[in-house]
Amino acid sequence: GINAEYGGNIDCAGEVLLSEHEDYDQWGIDIRVQFRNSDEMKRLTSSYQSGGEKSVSTILYLLSLQGLTECPFRVVDEINQGMDPRNERKVFEMMASVATISGTSQYFLITPKLLPALDYNDKMNILGIFNGEGLEENDKDDLDQSFAHDRVIERVRFRNTQMTQSQAG
Repeated sequence: GINAEYGGNIDCAGEVLLSEHEDYDQWGIDIRVQFRNSDEMKRLTSSYQSGGEKSVSTILYLLSLQGLTECPFRVVDEINQGMDPRNERKVFEMMASVATISGTSQYFLITPKLLPALDYNDKMNILGIFNGEGLEENDKDDLDQSFAHDRVIERVRFRNTQMTQSQAG
């Protein structure tokens, strides 16, 4: 379950309920979460929880489905945005642990940022792509330090170039 396997690592609780309705098209899934001991479980909504709490809830739900569904790969896009550094680190560790279980799906984590000094295990490969306006040559050391680990298989840097209408042809 979510609480036993994942939620306790981040000091939160959650449950998933089937929301039934007379009209089958109105059935759904209700995710209820609790991030503070003083609160009761509340339905996960776009307005009540913080951005970080929504991200944590979403990834814990997805990780809990890992053993129930089979697919060749999973793509997780910017799940760490809005998380505080403590939860971001814990979520990354959980994702790394689940994603590197033998026989599981391949994971792709796409993010514009990662915390420094994350633990990468021997079953992980990292491809760092650095691109954007204002990326200067002297930023290279900072970027390389962010990915200073033997599991980094490639560090790719792009210069931000813009084509004019005549160049685009």
